[in-house]
Amino acid sequence: MTEGLPARDGNRRRVVVLGGSGLLGARAADAIAARGHEVVRVSRSTGVDAVTGTGLAEAFAGADTVVDCLNITTTRRRPAVDFFTTSATHVADAARAAGVGHVVCLSIVNVTEPGLRSALGYYAGKAAQDDVYRGRLLDGPARVGFTSLRSTQWFDFAEQLLRQLRLGPLAVVPAMRVQPVSADAVAEAIADAVDAGPEGAARTIDVAGPEVLDTGTMARRLAERRGTPAVATVPIPSRTLRTGGLLPPPGARIDPRTFDDWLAEQRS
Repeated sequence: MTEGLPARDGNRRRVVVLGGSGLLGARAADAIAARGHEVVRVSRSTGVDAVTGTGLAEAFAGADTVVDCLNITTTRRRPAVDFFTTSATHVADAARAAGVGHVVCLSIVNVTEPGLRSALGYYAGKAAQDDVYRGRLLDGPARVGFTSLRSTQWFDFAEQLLRQLRLGPLAVVPAMRVQPVSADAVAEAIADAVDAGPEGAARTIDVAGPEVLDTGTMARRLAERRGTPAVATVPIPSRTLRTGGLLPPPGARIDPRTFDDWLAEQRS
């Protein structure tokens, strides 16, 4: 079992961020670098492909920590499960082979709960990713510390809601209760997890914003600010998503920034 992390300069660590050019990955890489760590941002554009395993061994050489912010845009179960399980298998195996001490994976609150993992194909994929990491990193004597950093939906989710389904001038939004959070707050929580290192074999950290909102309200307020399409809400089939399955569990880290704070920063 790994005890702590090898330090190169005091507490300075070499941290590889997978998906380091994405919305959250880029912010996480910036937040980690701001703490004084050596950050290596990798993605397919840099020649590293976690789905095939290409470039992982080279990227992880000498790394203390790996942060997984990889993503796929799909709501379908099979593509999501295939992507997240295949990439997690390659990352976990390469991390163990390289002697990495800690893997931090960006995830979603409650994702391993049966009701949520069956609610949408994407959530099934993220739950399967968590299963793979725990199974491959924590099994055997040479364990790798694992942190599942689970957030609620980011404020930017409102943008996705306005884009994903349009009927002419109307944006159709599925009605869900959420407790959205600043993407910057999630990035900072990832940086905190990197600073702390692995605490035992595995841990889960939940991060959320301060207020419960419905997705229709979020989309309408952003649409009003932008002068973009009218919004109609429709019921979502999943009872779990309708009744608070995406709300954080007790003990979650609550960031004080509100949706209105984020909205004020958006262009009109």
